[in-house]
Amino acid sequence: MPIEQGYLALDEESEVRLRRAGDALKLTVKHGHGESRQETEVDVDQATFDELWPESEGRRVEKERHRIELEGGLVAELDIYSGDLDGTSVVEVEFDSQSAARDFRPPAWFGRELTGDRLWANQGLAIHGRPPKGLEFRLRPDEEPATGVGRVITARAAQAVAAVRQAGAAEDSAPYVHEARKSLKKVRSALRLLRGIIPDEERSAFNSDCRKAGNSLSGARDAEVKMATLGLVLGKDGEADLADDWMAELEEEAEVHRGGLTAANLKELEDSIEGVRRGFLGRETGAAGEAVAGNVGRGYRRGRLAMKRARKGRAPEDFHDWRKRAKDLRYQLEILGPHLPSDFDGIRTGATDLAEQLGDLHDLDVLADDLANRDLEPEDRSRLAGLIADARDRQIDSCLKVGEETYSLKPGRFTNRVGESLSDGV
Repeated sequence: MPIEQGYLALDEESEVRLRRAGDALKLTVKHGHGESRQETEVDVDQATFDELWPESEGRRVEKERHRIELEGGLVAELDIYSGDLDGTSVVEVEFDSQSAARDFRPPAWFGRELTGDRLWANQGLAIHGRPPKGLEFRLRPDEEPATGVGRVITARAAQAVAAVRQAGAAEDSAPYVHEARKSLKKVRSALRLLRGIIPDEERSAFNSDCRKAGNSLSGARDAEVKMATLGLVLGKDGEADLADDWMAELEEEAEVHRGGLTAANLKELEDSIEGVRRGFLGRETGAAGEAVAGNVGRGYRRGRLAMKRARKGRAPEDFHDWRKRAKDLRYQLEILGPHLPSDFDGIRTGATDLAEQLGDLHDLDVLADDLANRDLEPEDRSRLAGLIADARDRQIDSCLKVGEETYSLKPGRFTNRVGESLSDGV
């Protein structure tokens, strides 16, 4: 069914909408946002429609609606937009109660949950157009820092839930498992920005839920990373047949873990992550720019100290700790980026490069630990350990070089500049 609708009046809580859906002409008043809304609708004649329609100029959408039957007698309404919104599609299901909505398990093709994000509502699309892709997981220009971080947590958790659903439906779950784990790590980094802003016990509980969910998804991914890292170590020296038995064992382990992603396990993960999403849905946390700046500065300072410890002792646990700090810095600067001056882009780029290089180093350390527990010929074990150690030394040198550039600012100066930017950006 072709639909065109325009908005005659809008405020924070209500809207008055004029719609042509096929041959039907309707005037609708809606009140509320998110999951629960009140709606009153009346028919209008063609003359009334023609008289009112010009008043919606600049606040309109055009779309084609497809009704799709779901299980349990439910109907999905898939809207495919045209005009300035060409390429945008949104699906919606209406329920008799909020409890029915909470019990509903969307099909994997629904994608990421958008409920509660006003810019994705029809009136938001009519006024502002499609939300810029680059700001989906970043502070929006006029957004208060702490509230914006909460919105990003909502969006990232929704992305993780969607990836878990897709993993359960896909023949190859690996890319979706990887996407879910990345999204959960980004949620945890964002939660650290709210330290001292939301209750510590609540933040700790959300962080624990995300950590447990990520760990539940780690088995198959870890085995696959070991295989890839081992292949890189062997390939450089032309000794790919040195660890055939080891590689075969890793493949068997990865297959076992893939089989562990049962429908029941995935449902439990989905519910846990969904709880985090709902915990921040529509939550107004305020500005708290100084506190957010202090939290990102705290992570920066801890990353700088971790770098010094790693450089001095070169121990795997020190590099692993540094890696976590570098990833936090990368994700947190990504979230705050639109409110920061352009020279912070260089720090974020450095943190991105550093996190990836420290990740490669971590993979080598995990591989070395795995080797120690394998039943291999002593000569082969010694040769493999030497190859891994050589690769590790090269990687450490590269990490330290990037780290010195990334953490060149003094922590106090870094924190003050972030605080000034967040105060000016709202």
